[in-house]
Amino acid sequence: MSADRLYATLIELVGLPSTSGHEEHVRQYLEATLQAQGLTTSVDPAGNLIALLPGQGRPVLLNAHMDRVPPGRGQHPVLRDGVLYSDGSSNLGADDAAGLAIILETLRRLQERSLPHPPIVALFTVQEESGLQGARAFDPTPWQVSEGIVFDNAFEAGVVVSRGAHYEAFDVEITGRTGHPGKDLSQTVNAVEIFRQAAYPHGSLANDQTRILIGRIEGGSARNAVPARVLLQGELRSFEGSEQIERYRERLRRAFEESAHQAGGRAEIHFVSHCNAYVVDEQEPLLALYRQVLADRGKQIQLRPTFIGSDTSALRPRIRVFTISTGVVNEHSPTEYVPLEPLEQLVEDTLEVLRRWSGAGSAAD
Repeated sequence: MSADRLYATLIELVGLPSTSGHEEHVRQYLEATLQAQGLTTSVDPAGNLIALLPGQGRPVLLNAHMDRVPPGRGQHPVLRDGVLYSDGSSNLGADDAAGLAIILETLRRLQERSLPHPPIVALFTVQEESGLQGARAFDPTPWQVSEGIVFDNAFEAGVVVSRGAHYEAFDVEITGRTGHPGKDLSQTVNAVEIFRQAAYPHGSLANDQTRILIGRIEGGSARNAVPARVLLQGELRSFEGSEQIERYRERLRRAFEESAHQAGGRAEIHFVSHCNAYVVDEQEPLLALYRQVLADRGKQIQLRPTFIGSDTSALRPRIRVFTISTGVVNEHSPTEYVPLEPLEQLVEDTLEVLRRWSGAGSAAD
C-alpha cells in the first residue's frame, strides 16, 4: 500500500511542469503535501523549499531538486511492467521527481510508523539543472545540519557517487565582418570560419579524466550574408587538478583568440565555474551506516565516480553529503524512464539509516 502511494506521488509530480527558474507548481505541491503532514515549511530567498521534521540527535539533510531540463512540461507517463516511461512528448522529469517522491514517502513513513529518527531537514532546491543555483544559495547554519543524503540520478538505483567532477561553463563570442558573398570578400571576415579553424581541445582527454564539449552554436543572420558573429556555449568537466584545469582554460582561450586574430576578427571567452571536484570519504559516518544497512540485507555497496553534476557538488563544501542514485535511465530525453521497485527499496533503506543514526550512529564522527 505504501509502495503504491510512492508510485502515485511520482506520477503526480511528473504531471506538473517544472523547468529551472519556474519550479512554482512543484513547490506548491510539495508545500501543501508537507504542511498536511504537519511539517513546518519555509521558502528561502533563492526559492528553495525547506521542511523540518523534529527528532532526536544530530540533524540529517535530505535533498532533491525541483527543476528539470526543458521542455520539462507535465505529462501523462506510461506505466508498463513496473517501469514508468515518458509519454514521448517531453522528458519524463523523473530527474529529479524520483528523488522528491523518495523524500516525501520517507517523511510519511517515519511519522506513520512512529520510527525513531533525527531531526530531518528536507531541502528541495531550485535551478539545479542551470548551475546548482539553489544548493549554492542554501545556508545550512540556521538548521545546524552537517550531514546528509542527496537523491538524484547518476547510475542504477542505490549506487553512491564516490567522486564528482569539476564543472564549469564557458561562452565564446566570435566577431567578424559581414558582406554580400557574391561581391568582393576581401573586407569580410567569416566568423564561422574562425570557429572552424580554431584548434581548441575537445572530447575525451587525459584518459577520460577531462571532457570538453561545445553543445550549442548560434551564428549568422542569413543564407546570403557572410556571418559576422558566432556564439558558442560549452562546458568543461574534469577530475584533474586545478592547475591542469587552468591549462585547459588557457588552451581554449588561446585557440579561439589566435584563430580570430589570423582571420582579422575577434574572439572573447568567458568561464563560469559552477562547482569544484569532490571525493567522498568512504568512512564518513552516514555513508558507513548506509553500507551497513545494505550489508545486513546481503547487498554490497557500490561506489562510482561520475561526470554528472548534482547538488552534492554545491553542498559538500559546507555539508558532508553524498548522492544516492535513483536509477533514472535516459534522463533529459523523451525516452526517459525509471524502474519503480528500486525506489521502494531506497525508501526502506533510508528509513533504516535514519533509525540507526538517531541512536549510536549519530555519535560517530
